Amino acid sequence: MNKVSVIMPVFNAEVFIKETIDSVLSQTFEDFELLILDDGSTDQSVDIVKSYIDVRVHYIKCPHDYISTINKGIELAKGKYIARMDHDDLMMPERLKVQYDFMEKHPEIAACGGYMQAFGLDSRTIRVPLFHDDIILYMLIGNPISNPTGIIRKSILTDHNIRHQEGYSFADDFKLWSDIAKVGRLANIPKVLTKYRTSNRQASVVNYGDMMEAASIVQQEMVQYFLKSFKPVEELGSMVSTKMLPCVEQLYDSGFFSKGLYLKLMYELINGLMLRGNFSF
Repeated sequence: MNKVSVIMPVFNAEVFIKETIDSVLSQTFEDFELLILDDGSTDQSVDIVKSYIDVRVHYIKCPHDYISTINKGIELAKGKYIARMDHDDLMMPERLKVQYDFMEKHPEIAACGGYMQAFGLDSRTIRVPLFHDDIILYMLIGNPISNPTGIIRKSILTDHNIRHQEGYSFADDFKLWSDIAKVGRLANIPKVLTKYRTSNRQASVVNYGDMMEAASIVQQEMVQYFLKSFKPVEELGSMVSTKMLPCVEQLYDSGFFSKGLYLKLMYELINGLMLRGNFSF
């Protein structure tokens, strides 16, 4: 059994796929399998993948259905950990070693990510919150786990039957991290683990509207998760914020707030309550 299973869905990636595969096979950590899940490619991606003779590379043909494809990868993965990778990004050479060592040292962590270095259309370091409480709070306004840096204990997914879900188009990864956060602790490593390719053709740009709409559903689900985790504290600031929560909910339901403003207000209120110890996870 390999220690890590790298899952990489591929769809028409002939321009980038070789560079991506090479970055995985060049890892300083070598005890892994690379599951390349062909999501119905019609270009030369398959030929490029099949040209590799490295025993760690496994080609898996799938129909063109991304959610089923990525879930098939989870089912087939034999590793203790599942590492995510997109077909056009690049792993830093130490990524798997850094994350494997971190997860082994912190058995309480269900999944972790890290920083990314954007290149191409954009050029910047993408930083994310590091600690669980900050990570789940950030879910009210954005996705705090960069998918191409994610690594997950497979036991968390199998024990709690967590998979990618339909109905969250182009934000299914955000939904996955939020589901994991409800049963285990998350972390991010303050180190660049992946080079993230940016272009006008990437799915997050082409399908930006659908992605943001699906992400807002996850954010609203996280608001409800916080409210269910609430514990009252008899302190003036907490009492004021507590009374404001249902008011904001009612005003949003009546159409007084936009969804964006509603989420920002709930973020600020819940952040204040978290600082006062009003939530237990």
